[in-house]
Amino acid sequence: MNAHLLAIDTFPSRALQRSCRVRILLPAGYQATATRRYPVLYVQDGQNLFDDHESFSGQAWHLDRIITELVNSGQIEALIVVASDHAGSERLAEFAHQDRIHAGQAISARGSRYEEFLADELKPHIDRLFLTRPEAEANALMGSSMGGLVSLNIALRRSHQFGAVAALSPSCWWNPAALKADLQRYRKELSGLKIWLDIGGREGRYGDEVEEIAADIAQLSENDEKMFRYYLDPAADHSESAWRDRVHLPLKFLFGVNKK
Repeated sequence: MNAHLLAIDTFPSRALQRSCRVRILLPAGYQATATRRYPVLYVQDGQNLFDDHESFSGQAWHLDRIITELVNSGQIEALIVVASDHAGSERLAEFAHQDRIHAGQAISARGSRYEEFLADELKPHIDRLFLTRPEAEANALMGSSMGGLVSLNIALRRSHQFGAVAALSPSCWWNPAALKADLQRYRKELSGLKIWLDIGGREGRYGDEVEEIAADIAQLSENDEKMFRYYLDPAADHSESAWRDRVHLPLKFLFGVNKK
């Protein structure tokens, strides 16, 4: 049985001061009148997740197919996926919690506004509209590159709403000092978060600081493999196809079905 993909073409956001396209992947057999409720995964960069023609690289994650296969084979539980589109040329600013000079251009961070959009506008709307489990332990964040960084930053700041995060090739190079300081600042919140962090061995500068951040998180989480997992794929580069090839791993870490 296949999952069903639908979209809200123009979700209005006061926080972002723009409308955002939001894609919702409902599990196979979903019925609005049923009593069953589902965990929710919020994923960044919705354009790149489902359709090759919409992905900027021409290669999408095919997340709907991957999740369907994992659910049908009993490897993960059925879930709802909510994927918000990025802001195009404003993507860096919207996904950054700290200002930075990047490629000679001053980027004024608007990550706190994106956080407000996701946590205070989109999540309550999804919880009203669909059969979700609204508690933090049933809600996770996922993203890659800058989408991975903003997912991690939001998880630290909103652990009462999101109990897990998967950051694939996160852009820890953006402001590593601030990120390390936030790990200490949100140390208490960090202890209750389930975190997946990964990187490819062929990512070049995009992989800067990831190993150091992973070591800090491991120490703060007391090396609890049930709560924190760091994965290095030596052959992987920084691309949608690389994330597509390994996204099944964080999905199983976050939503895996325990088999006795």
